[in-house]
Amino acid sequence: MVGNDLRHLHARALENASLGGPLAAIRRASLMAAAEKIPELAGASAATTDFEVYLRDERAPDHAVSANDAGDFLRRIQRAVARLAKSRRSRLADVVRLLPEDFQSARFNVASAAFGSLSVKLTPDTESAQEGVVPLDGPGWAEIGMAELIRALPESGEDEESIDSLMGASPVVRRAVSDLIDGFNPEVSVGITLTRQGGERLRSQLTPGLTREIRRRLEVAREERATTKMLGRLDGLRTRRQIFYFETKAGTEIHGYVDDSLIPAVKENLDRDVEVTLEVTVQRSQSGKVGQKHYRLLSVAGRQSEIPHMT
Repeated sequence: MVGNDLRHLHARALENASLGGPLAAIRRASLMAAAEKIPELAGASAATTDFEVYLRDERAPDHAVSANDAGDFLRRIQRAVARLAKSRRSRLADVVRLLPEDFQSARFNVASAAFGSLSVKLTPDTESAQEGVVPLDGPGWAEIGMAELIRALPESGEDEESIDSLMGASPVVRRAVSDLIDGFNPEVSVGITLTRQGGERLRSQLTPGLTREIRRRLEVAREERATTKMLGRLDGLRTRRQIFYFETKAGTEIHGYVDDSLIPAVKENLDRDVEVTLEVTVQRSQSGKVGQKHYRLLSVAGRQSEIPHMT
């Protein structure tokens, strides 16, 4: 008999292999071969990807969400996911224009819905993906875009650290967050949950107040960006959010944004002395006031982010 701990370890290993990397295909093939030989492991690796959205209108009777708001938000999620998937697929720091094929390659479908305070379950569409568009192994582009989006958003109304980290994210990530919230009904609360193939669950919650705060923080008049290399120790990682912690040789600790493609590299190098490349962003308000520095991880021990920096 295979214990729950071993099944959990197998699922986590399969999930990490699905995130990519130079040996991802070999690791995934080995794990799938193990699942074929041990039936109990096969059940652990057969999980599907689910994406659930919960909407609640805080001012409406019974918190019922209008059909217009529901349709509007689902279109916004699909646009944000398609934008983030294209940035990873094409290695782009920003994506301004989206084409029909970009939506098709990262399309998801409505699997079920419950009404009132609206709850919608979505699944990636595997039938519509064109040959050569989807990754050769690991998750499809819809799941990749979903994970990037939900990790960029705060877990709850008290998650100030995630909002701060978002200010140092790649332009395409912040553009995708803007896709989601700019112009949307400000009185609707949003909950988002992603269950990945390996069983990992990512959650985010956007209250009206939190949405207004993120929108305000994203309204930046001008940004100055630079890259720098540092030697130090990777001190920690918030795995459900995209935040890394790094202690420099001078003993200063900094934290900032790390996109989904670099999370496996960060995990491999935790509590080690490594060389990292950082993008440093300084924002200026319309009044000219200079804000604090924000950091984004571009490379760890030679492993590069799949979303490059702006040049």
